[in-house]
Amino acid sequence: MAKRPAIVGLTGGIGSGKSALAAALESLGVPVFYADAQAKQFYRQTEHQEWLALTFGNQVFLPDFSLNRTYLAGQIFSNPELKSLLESKIHPFVQGLFAHWIQEQSALYVVREAAILIESGSYRDCQAVVVVEAPLEQRIQRVMLRDKLSRETVLQRIQAQMTDAQRNDFATFLIRNPDGNDVSKAAVELHKQLLDYLNRP
Repeated sequence: MAKRPAIVGLTGGIGSGKSALAAALESLGVPVFYADAQAKQFYRQTEHQEWLALTFGNQVFLPDFSLNRTYLAGQIFSNPELKSLLESKIHPFVQGLFAHWIQEQSALYVVREAAILIESGSYRDCQAVVVVEAPLEQRIQRVMLRDKLSRETVLQRIQAQMTDAQRNDFATFLIRNPDGNDVSKAAVELHKQLLDYLNRP
């Protein structure tokens, strides 16, 4: 029976550059499971759509029945209880997708990229955790530009997440990403470190 790949968790605050680092590792041949992207499947299933409408109101959907992401984000980032409730629904769903996905992988290790890796408890399944951090102002500007959001909205979302210090307590490897423009060198070095770490007796 083939040995299951080791799981490396990859997380960081919004705008930290964790997705760029994940993509750079993927370019090196490392299988990457993008948990946040996979979570979008949750919103497409009828039973989940019904629950969303009951919980957040019909405004959670646009006239074409697609998800009103701006409205939903406004709800959960201003109400910690609603945020926790939604995450408690999404996490088991994504966990199921990941369990199926990893069975198809044969690499020494895979990366599970997730914004709430620690909050969801998924880090407990990981043999190593990589935390990416970047200066606060850089993160704010990056997300404002990327998502076309106001500074106030970005700050609200950052404040709704764990702090860098809290995440760093769980880090096996800490990657500081001051500019986020080119993480290829960081990915190559991290890949070497992970291979060494995971191959230890």
